[in-house]
Amino acid sequence: MTTPMMSFSRFAAGAVLLTLSLLGSAQARPLSAVRTEGVLHVLAPTDLPPFSFTAGGSNVGFEIELITNLAADMGLKVDVQHAPSNQLFAAVQDGRADVALAAFAITSTREQKVDFTQPTMCAGVSVISADPKLQLHTDLENKTIGVVSGTIMESYVQHLPFQKNVKVYPTVSDVTLGLFSKQIDATFGYLVMKPVLEKLYPKYPVVFGPILFSVPIGMAIAEENPTLRSALNIGMIRLTRDGRYDRLSQKYFGTDVRCKKV
Repeated sequence: MTTPMMSFSRFAAGAVLLTLSLLGSAQARPLSAVRTEGVLHVLAPTDLPPFSFTAGGSNVGFEIELITNLAADMGLKVDVQHAPSNQLFAAVQDGRADVALAAFAITSTREQKVDFTQPTMCAGVSVISADPKLQLHTDLENKTIGVVSGTIMESYVQHLPFQKNVKVYPTVSDVTLGLFSKQIDATFGYLVMKPVLEKLYPKYPVVFGPILFSVPIGMAIAEENPTLRSALNIGMIRLTRDGRYDRLSQKYFGTDVRCKKV
């Protein structure tokens, strides 16, 4: 005997399966589909200065202005939505965003999940703390280190060959608060972030150690989306040649952050 409740349950189960099927079938849009809509959908965090953050209700930052320029050259508008850094790869994988930005270091491990544009810059990683004595990673033995989930900093810290306490946070803001409130002794970040952090938080002076290693940074797109990737790479060449890249680099970092050719 089939009761109304059983019928409803079967309907609900079918709806769930259909929803999962639709989600699973979502895929990245090629450049032709992006052009048809006329909008490039971008996903980025709001708390990663000077790369991507909000100020006065507007989306600003080096990567935001960079993608806006690239899109304009392709005759596209940009729609910027927000999500924590550790959710961005999944968003481009399932087609919820065309491009993800979060000062992503390009690594072989990440390239197994998503594709990247050519490097948009190179940056050095340093220890960040409130204690001038903490300069190098070797100074952090038996210290509490805060990192953002899903970043290269998380993987790097976990592999440091000494005793330490690692706290993993969901966002950059959480790590920053942890440092200022002395819940953690140190974190890791790009040295080029120093000027903007000093400007944003003048009452909470932080110390940046010397560069430990450098990484290329790129924009993430879904795998097997060569048309969009090629268009962005060609656009990067254009921005570099006509001087717009140099102006953005000086505006946000006060220096040339292009990767140096070896």
